[in-house]
Amino acid sequence: MHLTHLAKLTLCFSGLSSGVNALVAPTEVYNGGFNQSGDTDVRLRIATGGAGQSGLVKVLADAFIQSSVANGSAPFRIGWVLSDTTFTIKNLQSGEADLGISYIASAEKVAVESGIIDSKIYYLFRDHFLIVGPPENPAGINSSMDVTTLFAKLFNAADQNNATTALPTRFLSRYDKSATNLKESQLWLDIGQVPWGAPYSTWYHQYIAFPIQALTTAITLKEYTLTDRGTLLSLPNSVFIQGEVFKAGQDDENDPLLNRGRLLLGKKAQNETLARQFAEWSVGPQGQSVVTGFKKNGTQLYSGAP
Repeated sequence: MHLTHLAKLTLCFSGLSSGVNALVAPTEVYNGGFNQSGDTDVRLRIATGGAGQSGLVKVLADAFIQSSVANGSAPFRIGWVLSDTTFTIKNLQSGEADLGISYIASAEKVAVESGIIDSKIYYLFRDHFLIVGPPENPAGINSSMDVTTLFAKLFNAADQNNATTALPTRFLSRYDKSATNLKESQLWLDIGQVPWGAPYSTWYHQYIAFPIQALTTAITLKEYTLTDRGTLLSLPNSVFIQGEVFKAGQDDENDPLLNRGRLLLGKKAQNETLARQFAEWSVGPQGQSVVTGFKKNGTQLYSGAP
């Protein structure tokens, strides 16, 4: 019997070790522009994937440090720990991160019930899933289709691939229990298909990688994939122009392609007071102005929390 990705995720959390590991080195460290000597320790660690790769964590961290210093704090640093939703919650449980950004409500519920995170969850921003593919569009999908119809058409086109097809329909899955992978899995399940199951679908490309790397590969190989706006706009222009967006999520809370980013506070936060201050600041007027003002190439990436 095959477990769904969501079930696997739940089992993964329930079996986590309760011990505290040695702290992992942050992927990047931010100082708010204060380079003087003094308190150079990283006082907060924020675990996430796409929001770190896009640069949102950096602008939030720098703005929070600057606001804190303006209110009398000594300069300090904030680290970003690269992870996906599964490892974000692992990092919070082990104490390797103080805060994490998650996109999966069910995973957050399990984490609260398991005593991994604080019960207060902060709605930080709205990102949007995108269905991206080759401009040649061998599956014949378009933005007028609802998401279920679009995925059904993708499946039918891929299932009919043959040796004479000029450009076969293929789909790249990150297949890594990330929020994007879980969303994609649910969209296949919604049309009654399990392309990762036995017998394995040869057109279903399982490619375990972080967001930018996975999207770059899908575009290069002319495969369809599910990604998010932040990741797409973070691509080098030379790659960006080779892909096409066929469907984009909107801010409507009922849109299946809406990608809600929520900030979680770990029970083992090294500096719980500062972590909670960051969380409260992030969802307040100052933090939300940073979220909505963050742009790539002149395009706003994220909407503020409703």
